[in-house]
Formats: sequence, structure tokens, C-alpha cells
Amino acid sequence: MRLNKTVISAFIIVTFLIAMYGSRILSVIIIIPFSSDYFKIAYFYTWWLAPVIILTGFLFGFRNIHKEMCLTKGFFTGLVFSGITVLPMLISSAFAGKVNPDLNLSSLIHKTLAAGFMEEIFFRGFLFGLLFRKAGWGFIPASILGALIFGLGHIYQGSSIAEILAVFLITAIGAVWFAWLFIEWNENLWVPIFLHIFMNLSWVLFDVSSNAVGGIYTNIFRAVTIASTIVITIYFNKKSGLRIKKNNLLINNNAA
Repeated sequence: MRLNKTVISAFIIVTFLIAMYGSRILSVIIIIPFSSDYFKIAYFYTWWLAPVIILTGFLFGFRNIHKEMCLTKGFFTGLVFSGITVLPMLISSAFAGKVNPDLNLSSLIHKTLAAGFMEEIFFRGFLFGLLFRKAGWGFIPASILGALIFGLGHIYQGSSIAEILAVFLITAIGAVWFAWLFIEWNENLWVPIFLHIFMNLSWVLFDVSSNAVGGIYTNIFRAVTIASTIVITIYFNKKSGLRIKKNNLLINNNAA
């Protein structure tokens, strides 16, 4: 089925909103008891994953879902690149903080593996990725839309207006950074997935901060990680050139 890009955009955004808020709306009507934290986590992320799979399969073929989510290549590239660049954060967090005594296995899996993987699939692979790669949105509008929603989704971490604003700005900027890395590494979603997982791990495992804002010490090494990813990415694309250019900042005419 061949649909124009406006219709594809509408399908993507509506599906995203259903996936994002469906479980919350249903919880007002039906209270679902969970026998364990694992079932609760699985239920929450099923609401994200199921609509994404259904729409992506409907638009581009169910055999192509893995491909359209950009998960078919670069697994080890993403793992190695992320492991190296996040190492300063992991080491500094180990020195600055201490292993969280209240952390259990389900919480660790939820806040690192599950959150990193599912948020990148949902926000970068699906919302940003399909709008930019398939619907013809430019990098700026596609990444900013995702960044605004991503930032708003984290403001619960703030306890004051200043803290809420700081959390929003940090996570929103982070969303744009993840989107840029995703495209620049030849549309390899494993790069932001592993970065997200490892960065969360350094934050959660060693209990260095109660939210995304962090302190001076942790932010210094977070800046080192971010800077290193940018420098390495630019060097990686030195011969071929960066993929985000003037001609696809506002409209991506090369969208397939």
C-alpha cells in the first residue's frame, strides 16, 4: 500500500500517542493487579511495543520491522563505541558514588536494559526515525518533536520548578543528541541504545543522583562522554561527510 507522507506522518504520531498514553487511560477504567515487578514492566512496555510493531508492519511489511527499526546492523559497533565513550562516566560514578543498597534486580533491569532499549526503539527508531527517514520530515522538526515529548516524560524527576526545567532541558537535548548519533552512524539504532543503557547504568548502579540533573562532578564526566561521541562520530564520517546537512534540516527530500 502506497500512502503519501502526510498520511504516514499522521499514522505515526497518532500511534505514538496511543502507545504513550494508552495504559494510563486504561488504568483509570480498569485496575490491573500485578503479581511481580517483572509483569508490571512487561505490561508497560507492551503498550509501547505492540502499536509500533503493528503500524510499522502495516506500512512497510511485517518482515521488514527489524530493518525499519534499524536493528539489522551495527550491534557490535554500537556496543564497542558506547562502552568506550561511557567509560569515563562509569569510572567516575564508581569513585564519586556508592553501589545503591536499595537496588534490586528488577529495578536495575527496568532502569537500564529495558528503559534504554525501549525508549530508543520508541522515541528514536519509531517516532523520530520514521518521521525523518520515511515521512520526509527534516532533522530539526522530527528531532524536536521527539525531544519535547521525551523531556516532558522525565519532568516527574524534578521536585521544584527550577529542577523540573533543568530535567526537561537536559533530557530534551539528550534526545536530539541521540537522534543525531543514530543517523550519523549510518542509521544504526544500536549506538543510542547502548549509550542509553550504559549511561543509565552509571547513574543508577552507583546512585550518584536522584534525577537527570546530577552534580558538578558527574556532569563533568557526562560532558566528556558527550564530547567524545561527537568527536569520534565526526572523525568516523570524515571521508563520507556528515549525513545531517543543510538539505535535510527542515525537509528530508531523500526520505524513502
